[in-house]
Amino acid sequence: MKRISYKINILIRIILILGSGFTAIIILTQTHFWLVSAWIALAMVILIIELFHYLYRSRKALKEFLLSISQEDFSTLYTADEYDEETTRAYKMILEKFRDLRIKKESHYQYLLRIIEHVDTALICLDHLGNVNLINRSAKTLLEIPDIRDLKPMMKIDSNLVKLIHDTGSGQKALIKIIRNGKLLNLSVRATEFFLENKKYKLVSLQDIKTELEEQEVESWQKLVRILTHEIMNSTVPITNMVSFAREFLVDGKGRPKAVPGLNKEEIGDLVESLKTAEIRGQGLVNFVRSTKSLTQIPRPSFRNVSINELFRRVQNLFKQELHQSGIRLKLAFCQPDILIKADLELLEQVIINLIRNAIEAVSPIAGPLIQLTAEYDTGNTVIIRVQDNGPGIKKEILDQIFIPFFSTKKNGSGIGLSLSRQIMKLHKGSIEVESEPGSGTSFVLKF
Repeated sequence: MKRISYKINILIRIILILGSGFTAIIILTQTHFWLVSAWIALAMVILIIELFHYLYRSRKALKEFLLSISQEDFSTLYTADEYDEETTRAYKMILEKFRDLRIKKESHYQYLLRIIEHVDTALICLDHLGNVNLINRSAKTLLEIPDIRDLKPMMKIDSNLVKLIHDTGSGQKALIKIIRNGKLLNLSVRATEFFLENKKYKLVSLQDIKTELEEQEVESWQKLVRILTHEIMNSTVPITNMVSFAREFLVDGKGRPKAVPGLNKEEIGDLVESLKTAEIRGQGLVNFVRSTKSLTQIPRPSFRNVSINELFRRVQNLFKQELHQSGIRLKLAFCQPDILIKADLELLEQVIINLIRNAIEAVSPIAGPLIQLTAEYDTGNTVIIRVQDNGPGIKKEILDQIFIPFFSTKKNGSGIGLSLSRQIMKLHKGSIEVESEPGSGTSFVLKF
């Protein structure tokens, strides 16, 4: 049944009130039925009270309706029988509109959240109290932390990083080095501040720029090595040749010192020995410079499908005798099924050889020496090869220096092996990383 309009309801009540009032006055003034007039007046009062009650209920319903909107509660619909169909339809339409807006708002929030979770840049959003309102997957992966509510758990990682996040202002950028679980991170920290619903927020981005820094470092070292090689060779070779000529002039065919006017036999012998030492050192310097050319003259890779298991078998056969004599155990984890990568087998083999050589020297002094060689798929299509040892590990102070050309902690080391390995990995569009904790061994990770 169609309900009466709200305005008609009000109008009928007013007409009844006015009609009963006029009727009561007429009966009271024109007749002797004053009791009837009293009853009509009482009915008029009841109608007035009912009108006020009707208006109050309407106002209360409107108040509840607005309150439900303010609280974003759109589950209650306006369906009271005493209200007209037009008003009820308007209430329902408004509620449906707000419900749609809420759904769209939630959809946009979820869409933005998916984008934030998908980006590779680590993001952390802080409110004005320093509480963490948002931390994306990349940030949790980079820093190896779970969901956090504030920055206190990050104090265990690096207190300087937490301080830098707080101190970095809007639009500013800063760099910091931290070591997380034995892995060196070169972080670029950026911050931007914004207001949302009159509340201040700071959005901080963290990005590991280690790869970019390594590429620039490699290019710089290559340029330096080329310059040094050229200058040293141009100076050392002529000097070495002249020293050799002078020494040959002072000795006979049997290598005995000749007589030189003004010098006794002992002085001539000392001079010949000095020239011989200078010649040997000069030739040694020339040989060293020639060996450093490998840093700038790596052959262009010849890419083909390389079997990881084949690579492991080749390395195993190469070191089998040496490891057996040294009492070092080499544990290989062959891939099932086999993994194929696009690489230059000889160059890649050289990288593995360099790493195992370093591992052998690291584990030789300890009891129960063990070297492990494994391969597996990481996230996506990334293949990682890991060379791990149970040696003494690498000190944190030098962890970021081991790939620098000519840097070595070994007594007779040239400091070229790891730098050369990194350049070979760059030619493969890959990377080499180190994870090490003093007393817990070292792990070199090759990523393809």
